[in-house]
Amino acid sequence: KQWYQRRVRGETKAPVSFRSQLTFRVARLLIKHCFLVSIMSDEETFSLKSIGKFRSCFLTKNGTPRQPSVCPYARGSVTVSVFNNPNHSLENLEEYSHVWLIFMFHLNSESKEKAKVCPPRLNGSKVGVFASRSPHRPNNIGMSLVRVDRVDNGTLFVSGADLIDGTPIIDIKPYIEYCDKPSEGSRCAEWIINPPTPPLQVSITPDARHQIESAPRRFLDSPKELELCIRDVLAGDPGSR
Repeated sequence: KQWYQRRVRGETKAPVSFRSQLTFRVARLLIKHCFLVSIMSDEETFSLKSIGKFRSCFLTKNGTPRQPSVCPYARGSVTVSVFNNPNHSLENLEEYSHVWLIFMFHLNSESKEKAKVCPPRLNGSKVGVFASRSPHRPNNIGMSLVRVDRVDNGTLFVSGADLIDGTPIIDIKPYIEYCDKPSEGSRCAEWIINPPTPPLQVSITPDARHQIESAPRRFLDSPKELELCIRDVLAGDPGSR
């Protein structure tokens, strides 16, 4: 490095031999590489692997609840695909009522990162992306609190989910009330408590109810559950996410 800096300043003679020219070029590349590495060290990157795919009653983005627990009947499952004995990783999980599912928003169409976003509840107004639950984030990571229904041979069955079928799950963590629920209480943005766009009023016509009777029920036990699920989802005005 010192020789290269002296060469650039003209304090050394210009290289004349092939070896000297090669040394000069290699030194230039090394300095450039070290400079890039020093810049990249401030922006660390990490790799994550999926521990399994979420299987859901929702097959597309449109029509999927924007938040967990909006639809209590929205069921799904995660089959763990890592470990030699994946069922061992879920042992004792049924001792908890709820778990956090950490996942990737794998169907995001936005490629440009935005510091401000337009939550659906604000009807066009913007907030900082970190003051929202928007799926369009610098890192497309989401988390949902869901109810544990049962664990069966390496598969976790849950309800109250807001995940699309095929969503990559990157972690499962139990909900622990004493540390996940603030002991001193909490506050929330006014636009969350009293949104400017109220829930939609949903009515089911006789023809629609007849179609519900014969419709496939993925993860749902009865036509009545399917109807309640449709009501809950439509009331939240699901749109493109």
